[in-house]
Amino acid sequence: MTTPLPTARRRLARDVLLLQLKLLLDAARDLVLSPVTLAAAAIDFVFGGSGSPRLFNAALRLGQRSDDWIDLWAAARGPEATDHANVDLLMARLEEAVRDPRTGARRARILKRWAERELARARRRSVAPTSASRDHGSVADTDDAH
Repeated sequence: MTTPLPTARRRLARDVLLLQLKLLLDAARDLVLSPVTLAAAAIDFVFGGSGSPRLFNAALRLGQRSDDWIDLWAAARGPEATDHANVDLLMARLEEAVRDPRTGARRARILKRWAERELARARRRSVAPTSASRDHGSVADTDDAH
């Protein structure tokens, strides 16, 4: 059975717009990470000694996490494949809030709290290794568990 044409076109338009948004986010991330990784590598080179490049590796992990969150090619997997928190989930929630005025305001408050928590979590991740390294000299690489 085929999808009705208006629904298929609506889905195509949504996927195209979402891809363009993701491409924009991806480009902005690249513009930010390029000087960050260069600076991290330079600092590790000058002050790192013979140990592993801690700051550069942290910048690489940040890039990997942001790449997973943007998930540029998720539309190729189909609509049912978005099962983790990323741009697709955020956009789906925003779309639902806009389409349903009864639950839209409630959903908007939930989204705002979620975004604030994610931003605070990202800030803690970026500050924690720096403050820990001042307190203890060096920090072993650890991955955040979710």
